[in-house]
Amino acid sequence: MKNKKTLVIFGSIALILVLLFTSIPIFVNWYLNQNGEKIVSNMITRTNALVGHEVHFGNIHFDYDYKGTNLKLEDVDIQPGESLEDRNKVKFHLNLKEASITGFQWLDFLFRNSIQLDSAYLEEGVLETISPPLDSLDLENGEGEDYRKIGVSHIRVNKVSFENRDSYNDSTRLSIRDLFVFGDDFLLTEEDLADSNAVFSIGKVDGYMDQAVLHFNEYRNAILAKDMSFNTNDKQLTIEMVSLDNKMERYEYIRQFSKETDWIELHQCKVDIEGMDFQAYIRERNLIGETMKLTGLELEVFRDKRKPEDKERRPKMIHEIIKELPKKVRFEEIQVEDTYISYEERPDNEAPRAGKIFFDQVTGTIGPFSNFSEDLEEDDRLEVKAKGRLIGKGQINLHLTYFINDETGRFLMRGDIGEMDLTPLNQMIAPATQVAIKSGNLVRVDFNIEANDLEGRGDLIAKYTDLSIEILDKDFGGDPGLLRRIGSFLANKIVVRQQNPNQRGSLSEGTVYFKREQHKFIFNYWWNLILSGLRTTVTGESEEDLREAS
Repeated sequence: MKNKKTLVIFGSIALILVLLFTSIPIFVNWYLNQNGEKIVSNMITRTNALVGHEVHFGNIHFDYDYKGTNLKLEDVDIQPGESLEDRNKVKFHLNLKEASITGFQWLDFLFRNSIQLDSAYLEEGVLETISPPLDSLDLENGEGEDYRKIGVSHIRVNKVSFENRDSYNDSTRLSIRDLFVFGDDFLLTEEDLADSNAVFSIGKVDGYMDQAVLHFNEYRNAILAKDMSFNTNDKQLTIEMVSLDNKMERYEYIRQFSKETDWIELHQCKVDIEGMDFQAYIRERNLIGETMKLTGLELEVFRDKRKPEDKERRPKMIHEIIKELPKKVRFEEIQVEDTYISYEERPDNEAPRAGKIFFDQVTGTIGPFSNFSEDLEEDDRLEVKAKGRLIGKGQINLHLTYFINDETGRFLMRGDIGEMDLTPLNQMIAPATQVAIKSGNLVRVDFNIEANDLEGRGDLIAKYTDLSIEILDKDFGGDPGLLRRIGSFLANKIVVRQQNPNQRGSLSEGTVYFKREQHKFIFNYWWNLILSGLRTTVTGESEEDLREAS
């Protein structure tokens, strides 16, 4: 009888425990679903970034068991509250069609101030932020409390867009359209929030983005990237089209500045990065890969010489640019294919049009490219090898060698230009000089130059035939007035060598010398070095003559 009573007691206790075990999830689910909007809203708005915001849900449903809590949200809406009128605070506007999470752990949330999930799925969201300049934000001294850690084992983002606008003028800084992401082992920590370099950690990620646009230069310019795909397993990033858009017409843009300023646009460039170290970029913002390939780049530069030059400007030389990059970069090789580069200049005279020079079918390699000190200590040479066509005619081969650790900016420039008719160069020469090439055929140019930050010198051999020039009238026409005829005759017979080698077979070698104009960019320096050698070949001037003229 006693044993039977004991069994009944133990059985009753067991039944109570089973009832408790099965009823606790029922009670917890009832409580969570009754108070779900308030609970989730508090979880969101407790953080520094979202203090003062209001959160609303079209539908919210909890499903708790002992393994964790699953949560499904529909029609999520986050808006700044009335207290957020200060333009120096960040305001968030979020509309999300659906969010589903699984495996939420209450112990982590309640006792470790952390969020740990098995999975998170976000569907069709639009996030808009309005903020002052991002570098002026002080997120460390906010009114809320950030989580120590947010971890997600599997994350999926399906068609989410983002836009950041300036709170002072309502202009868009950055926009991202239609982002799709599959990722594993996502982790965001309080150390990441405090680190200006780190973003978050993620084990692997595979994704696609339709378009991203970054606006800068007081919103006059925008960098556009379309059709970007990335995969950490393949270590590959591809952007089908990158462009730099100047939102203003060239003369309208230049009128914005008191000094001479370049109007620049870049079109149609495809970017492929192989062997990319995604972790280096995510954790440290360093760009490291095996190769970067740029295909189909079209670069246009325009300058109006009627604006005064800014002689206080000091553009960086190549070795300075590389060493002073804000982040570390390393590529074994940068490849360029099918590139077009044009430079157009409106001269400071009464010319009816601007002068223009262009290079097409440009291909080449740059590398190894690195600003890591350990790489440069081992070998500080940066090799640039390129070939293309000058104004669609003459084949050019160029080989540049920069010594990055050389404080004087030492570099070598070697190359050649192939056979071409010289008269098409008038589109560049005539507007600026009021001198035109009447006839002439280039046979070949070879140059070998050594230079640094201050000056450059070397040798140039230009072989040409039948060179004849004419001086244009004030309307840049060819009407042969008497004075123009005399001037052209003297220029051709006295100043200009009409062919090289001459009729006796004597070859004149040009001397290269040019003193760098410190306020001008490196491309101007390269051009003037070669031009000095062409000048001495044609006119017979010596290096001493060039030094006196500089």
